[in-house]
Amino acid sequence: MTRTPELHVITSGRQSLDEVLAMAEAAYAGGMDYLHVREKQRTARECMDWTIALSNVLPKGCLIINDRVDVAAAAGCRGAHLAYHSLTPAEARLVLRDEQWIGRSVHSLAEAEQAAGEGVSYVLYGHVFASGSKPGIPPRGTEELARITARLKIPVIGIGGITPENASQVLGAGCSGIGVLSGITDAQDVKQAARAYREALDSGKGRM
Repeated sequence: MTRTPELHVITSGRQSLDEVLAMAEAAYAGGMDYLHVREKQRTARECMDWTIALSNVLPKGCLIINDRVDVAAAAGCRGAHLAYHSLTPAEARLVLRDEQWIGRSVHSLAEAEQAAGEGVSYVLYGHVFASGSKPGIPPRGTEELARITARLKIPVIGIGGITPENASQVLGAGCSGIGVLSGITDAQDVKQAARAYREALDSGKGRM
């Protein structure tokens, strides 16, 4: 059975709560599956307030909290996404519910295999293409991405410089979906931008 590719949107850390609420509601209407609340500068209290507010415009099951395992656990949302300064997956699992996801950012096959061995629900691999958020750092491309998807049994989400025009290359490498930042969060018409990604993913799902 062909899976429907997932569209993950990551907050920029540069927008106010009101701006993110409007963006999230429009992106969801356009076909976003999951919103990652990535607000590294905010306190646990602020992240919790954001999560509560966002759950009024999105299903709580669409929300993934970056780094703040405590907030994800307390909010009962989809799960938490871990960076390298976060808790380990084993530590995060101690406080998250069994059905909640644990994601991990990875940048190589070795890191992806380690994360999978630690029991994460999915990995986020990047940056695949040249990205404005990673200036001066060469993109990793799709070759290693294809090796990772071939080796892992868990979903792999590609991120970094992905546009509706090149999304099919990421799906062709075996990804279960894509992560998008500015391509949606900074768009003048967020709903239309999300819809363009959604249509690109749906038209390319036969490659998965």
